[in-house]
Amino acid sequence: MNPPIAPLLVMLAASAAGCVIEAHSGDDTAGDVAAISARWSMRNMVDGARTSCPAGFDTVALIAQAIDDRGGAVGDPVVDQFDCDDGAGLSDPLVPDVYQVWIEVRSHDLTALYAQSLSQVLDVRRADQRFSADVLNDGGYFQLAWDLVGAASHRPLDCSQVAGLRSLVAISTSIADPRRAYDDSLRCEDHAAITGGLLQGAYTIAIGAVSSDASIGPQTSLTDQVISGQNRVTDLGHLLISIDGL
Repeated sequence: MNPPIAPLLVMLAASAAGCVIEAHSGDDTAGDVAAISARWSMRNMVDGARTSCPAGFDTVALIAQAIDDRGGAVGDPVVDQFDCDDGAGLSDPLVPDVYQVWIEVRSHDLTALYAQSLSQVLDVRRADQRFSADVLNDGGYFQLAWDLVGAASHRPLDCSQVAGLRSLVAISTSIADPRRAYDDSLRCEDHAAITGGLLQGAYTIAIGAVSSDASIGPQTSLTDQVISGQNRVTDLGHLLISIDGL
Protein backbone atom coordinates (compact mmCIF):
# COMPACT_ATOMS: atom_id res chain seq x y z
CA MET A 1 0.00 0.00 0.00
CA ASN A 2 1.15 3.49 -0.65
CA PRO A 3 2.43 5.43 2.36
CA PRO A 4 0.81 8.74 3.37
CA ILE A 5 2.19 11.86 1.71
CA ALA A 6 1.46 14.80 3.99
CA PRO A 7 3.52 13.85 7.09
CA LEU A 8 6.67 13.67 4.97
CA LEU A 9 6.62 17.34 3.96
CA VAL A 10 8.10 18.44 7.28
CA MET A 11 10.85 15.82 7.11
CA LEU A 12 11.67 16.66 3.50
CA ALA A 13 11.91 20.37 4.20
CA ALA A 14 14.11 19.77 7.22
CA SER A 15 16.47 17.61 5.17
CA ALA A 16 16.89 20.02 2.26
CA ALA A 17 20.59 20.47 3.06
CA GLY A 18 21.33 16.75 3.26
CA CYS A 19 20.27 13.32 4.38
CA VAL A 20 18.51 12.69 7.67
CA ILE A 21 19.61 9.54 9.51
CA GLU A 22 17.88 8.25 12.62
CA ALA A 23 18.62 5.20 14.78
CA HIS A 24 15.88 2.56 14.58
CA SER A 25 14.89 -0.65 16.26
CA GLY A 26 16.79 -3.14 14.13
CA ASP A 27 20.14 -4.83 14.53
CA ASP A 28 22.20 -1.68 15.14
CA THR A 29 25.50 -3.28 16.05
CA ALA A 30 28.18 -0.56 16.34
CA GLY A 31 29.99 -0.03 13.04
CA ASP A 32 27.46 -1.95 10.96
CA VAL A 33 25.78 0.04 8.21
CA ALA A 34 23.59 -0.77 5.22
CA ALA A 35 22.58 0.92 1.99
CA ILE A 36 19.78 0.90 -0.59
CA SER A 37 20.54 1.51 -4.25
CA ALA A 38 17.57 3.00 -6.07
CA ARG A 39 16.62 3.27 -9.73
CA TRP A 40 13.60 5.06 -11.16
CA SER A 41 12.09 5.98 -14.48
CA MET A 42 9.13 7.92 -15.85
CA ARG A 43 6.83 6.15 -18.31
CA ASN A 44 3.66 6.72 -20.33
CA MET A 45 0.99 4.01 -20.10
CA VAL A 46 -0.62 4.93 -23.41
CA ASP A 47 2.42 4.07 -25.54
CA GLY A 48 5.01 2.66 -23.13
CA ALA A 49 7.44 5.48 -23.89
CA ARG A 50 10.06 6.43 -21.33
CA THR A 51 10.10 10.16 -20.62
CA SER A 52 12.32 12.71 -18.95
CA CYS A 53 11.38 14.12 -15.58
CA PRO A 54 8.50 16.63 -15.74
CA ALA A 55 9.30 20.33 -15.99
CA GLY A 56 9.52 21.94 -12.57
CA PHE A 57 10.05 18.62 -10.75
CA ASP A 58 13.77 17.95 -10.68
CA THR A 59 14.20 16.23 -7.31
CA VAL A 60 13.68 12.63 -6.26
CA ALA A 61 13.41 11.90 -2.56
CA LEU A 62 14.27 8.33 -1.57
CA ILE A 63 12.44 7.58 1.67
CA ALA A 64 13.17 4.63 3.95
CA GLN A 65 10.85 4.16 6.92
CA ALA A 66 11.86 1.55 9.49
CA ILE A 67 8.96 -0.76 10.36
CA ASP A 68 8.18 -3.33 13.03
CA ASP A 69 6.96 -6.91 12.57
CA ARG A 70 3.40 -5.68 11.96
CA GLY A 71 4.40 -3.05 9.41
CA GLY A 72 4.06 -0.12 11.79
CA ALA A 73 6.43 2.83 11.48
CA VAL A 74 9.33 3.01 13.94
CA GLY A 75 10.89 6.43 14.40
CA ASP A 76 11.32 9.00 11.65
CA PRO A 77 11.94 8.18 7.98
CA VAL A 78 15.40 8.44 6.45
CA VAL A 79 15.39 10.76 3.42
CA ASP A 80 17.96 11.10 0.62
CA GLN A 81 17.63 13.50 -2.29
CA PHE A 82 18.84 13.10 -5.88
CA ASP A 83 18.62 14.81 -9.25
CA CYS A 84 15.56 13.26 -10.91
CA ASP A 85 17.25 13.04 -14.32
CA ASP A 86 20.04 10.87 -12.87
CA GLY A 87 17.61 7.95 -12.69
CA ALA A 88 19.55 6.32 -9.87
CA GLY A 89 21.04 6.99 -6.46
CA LEU A 90 22.62 5.30 -3.45
CA SER A 91 21.32 6.04 0.03
CA ASP A 92 23.60 7.35 2.74
CA PRO A 93 24.50 4.68 5.34
CA LEU A 94 21.49 3.16 7.06
CA VAL A 95 21.10 1.39 10.37
CA PRO A 96 20.54 -2.29 9.43
CA ASP A 97 16.78 -2.79 9.76
CA VAL A 98 13.61 -3.60 7.81
CA TYR A 99 12.34 -0.60 5.84
CA GLN A 100 9.33 0.40 3.80
CA VAL A 101 10.89 2.25 0.87
CA TRP A 102 9.50 4.53 -1.82
CA ILE A 103 10.39 7.62 -3.87
CA GLU A 104 8.68 10.94 -4.38
CA VAL A 105 9.20 13.19 -7.42
CA ARG A 106 9.15 16.77 -6.14
CA SER A 107 9.90 20.35 -7.05
CA HIS A 108 13.36 21.72 -6.30
CA ASP A 109 12.13 23.39 -3.09
CA LEU A 110 10.30 20.15 -2.12
CA THR A 111 6.95 21.89 -1.60
CA ALA A 112 5.19 20.46 -4.68
CA LEU A 113 4.66 16.74 -5.29
CA TYR A 114 4.39 15.34 -8.83
CA ALA A 115 4.13 11.63 -8.03
CA GLN A 116 4.80 9.03 -5.38
CA SER A 117 5.92 5.52 -6.28
CA LEU A 118 4.51 2.30 -4.89
CA SER A 119 6.48 1.12 -1.87
CA GLN A 120 8.50 -2.01 -1.22
CA VAL A 121 9.61 -3.66 2.03
CA LEU A 122 13.37 -4.23 2.08
CA ASP A 123 15.38 -6.07 4.75
CA VAL A 124 18.92 -4.67 4.95
CA ARG A 125 19.89 -6.29 8.24
CA ARG A 126 22.27 -8.73 6.53
CA ALA A 127 22.76 -7.38 3.01
CA ASP A 128 22.27 -4.20 1.01
CA GLN A 129 19.20 -4.14 -1.22
CA ARG A 130 17.99 -2.62 -4.48
CA PHE A 131 14.83 -0.59 -5.01
CA SER A 132 13.27 0.17 -8.38
CA ALA A 133 10.27 2.29 -9.32
CA ASP A 134 8.41 2.94 -12.56
CA VAL A 135 6.40 6.18 -12.25
CA LEU A 136 3.41 6.38 -14.59
CA ASN A 137 2.73 9.84 -16.03
CA ASP A 138 -0.74 8.99 -17.36
CA GLY A 139 -1.72 6.02 -15.25
CA GLY A 140 -2.27 4.64 -11.78
CA TYR A 141 -3.46 1.62 -9.82
CA PHE A 142 -6.42 0.07 -8.05
CA GLN A 143 -6.02 -1.02 -4.43
CA LEU A 144 -8.42 -3.52 -2.89
CA ALA A 145 -8.92 -5.84 0.05
CA TRP A 146 -11.17 -8.89 0.26
CA ASP A 147 -12.63 -11.74 2.26
CA LEU A 148 -14.41 -14.88 1.06
CA VAL A 149 -18.00 -15.77 1.94
CA GLY A 150 -20.14 -18.80 1.12
CA ALA A 151 -22.75 -17.97 -1.52
CA ALA A 152 -25.32 -20.21 0.19
CA SER A 153 -24.32 -20.02 3.86
CA HIS A 154 -23.15 -16.37 3.84
CA ARG A 155 -20.48 -17.48 6.31
CA PRO A 156 -16.88 -16.24 6.19
CA LEU A 157 -14.42 -18.65 4.57
CA ASP A 158 -10.66 -19.09 4.72
CA CYS A 159 -8.93 -19.50 1.38
CA SER A 160 -7.77 -22.96 2.51
CA GLN A 161 -11.40 -24.07 2.91
CA VAL A 162 -12.12 -23.71 -0.80
CA ALA A 163 -11.01 -26.84 -2.64
CA GLY A 164 -9.05 -26.13 -5.82
CA LEU A 165 -8.97 -22.36 -5.32
CA ARG A 166 -6.07 -21.06 -7.38
CA SER A 167 -6.40 -17.30 -7.14
CA LEU A 168 -8.66 -14.33 -7.46
CA VAL A 169 -8.84 -12.61 -10.82
CA ALA A 170 -9.51 -8.90 -11.24
CA ILE A 171 -10.41 -7.68 -14.73
CA SER A 172 -10.43 -3.90 -15.23
CA THR A 173 -12.18 -2.80 -18.45
CA SER A 174 -12.02 0.74 -19.76
CA ILE A 175 -15.47 2.31 -20.12
CA ALA A 176 -14.28 4.61 -22.91
CA ASP A 177 -12.60 1.78 -24.84
CA PRO A 178 -13.80 -1.74 -23.87
CA ARG A 179 -11.01 -3.21 -25.98
CA ARG A 180 -8.60 -1.99 -23.33
CA ALA A 181 -8.76 -4.43 -20.42
CA TYR A 182 -6.25 -5.34 -17.73
CA ASP A 183 -6.12 -8.75 -16.05
CA ASP A 184 -4.58 -9.22 -12.59
CA SER A 185 -4.13 -12.50 -10.71
CA LEU A 186 -4.29 -12.01 -6.93
CA ARG A 187 -3.11 -14.40 -4.20
CA CYS A 188 -6.16 -15.21 -2.11
CA GLU A 189 -4.17 -15.53 1.13
CA ASP A 190 -2.87 -11.96 0.84
CA HIS A 191 -6.37 -10.52 1.37
CA ALA A 192 -5.17 -7.23 -0.15
CA ALA A 193 -3.37 -6.16 -3.31
CA ILE A 194 -2.52 -3.38 -5.70
CA THR A 195 -3.14 -4.07 -9.38
CA GLY A 196 -0.70 -3.49 -12.17
CA GLY A 197 -0.65 -0.08 -13.81
CA LEU A 198 -3.71 1.13 -15.75
CA LEU A 199 -4.14 4.01 -18.17
CA GLN A 200 -5.99 6.93 -16.58
CA GLY A 201 -9.77 6.90 -17.10
CA ALA A 202 -12.96 5.26 -15.81
CA TYR A 203 -13.20 1.48 -15.46
CA THR A 204 -15.51 -1.36 -14.60
CA ILE A 205 -13.64 -3.85 -12.44
CA ALA A 206 -14.84 -7.42 -11.86
CA ILE A 207 -13.28 -9.64 -9.17
CA GLY A 208 -13.95 -13.34 -8.70
CA ALA A 209 -12.40 -16.62 -7.53
CA VAL A 210 -11.17 -19.22 -10.04
CA SER A 211 -10.24 -22.90 -9.94
CA SER A 212 -8.54 -24.51 -12.94
CA ASP A 213 -9.33 -21.36 -14.92
CA ALA A 214 -13.07 -21.73 -14.22
CA SER A 215 -15.10 -19.37 -12.06
CA ILE A 216 -16.24 -20.82 -8.73
CA GLY A 217 -18.53 -17.99 -7.74
CA PRO A 218 -20.28 -14.88 -9.02
CA GLN A 219 -18.10 -11.91 -9.81
CA THR A 220 -18.16 -8.80 -7.67
CA SER A 221 -18.37 -5.83 -10.04
CA LEU A 222 -17.71 -2.14 -9.48
CA THR A 223 -18.47 0.47 -12.12
CA ASP A 224 -17.22 3.99 -12.83
CA GLN A 225 -14.03 3.52 -10.83
CA VAL A 226 -11.57 6.24 -11.85
CA ILE A 227 -7.85 5.82 -12.36
CA SER A 228 -5.96 9.10 -12.11
CA GLY A 229 -2.55 9.87 -13.60
CA GLN A 230 0.79 10.53 -11.94
CA ASN A 231 0.96 7.08 -10.32
CA ARG A 232 -2.01 7.66 -7.98
CA VAL A 233 -3.75 4.75 -6.24
CA THR A 234 -7.56 4.45 -6.22
CA ASP A 235 -8.82 2.54 -3.17
CA LEU A 236 -11.73 0.21 -3.99
CA GLY A 237 -12.27 -0.63 -0.33
CA HIS A 238 -13.06 -4.02 1.17
CA LEU A 239 -14.92 -6.56 -0.99
CA LEU A 240 -16.74 -9.82 -0.21
CA ILE A 241 -16.07 -12.57 -2.78
CA SER A 242 -18.77 -15.25 -2.97
CA ILE A 243 -17.91 -18.93 -3.38
CA ASP A 244 -20.46 -21.33 -4.91
CA GLY A 245 -21.53 -24.49 -3.07
CA LEU A 246 -20.53 -23.29 0.39
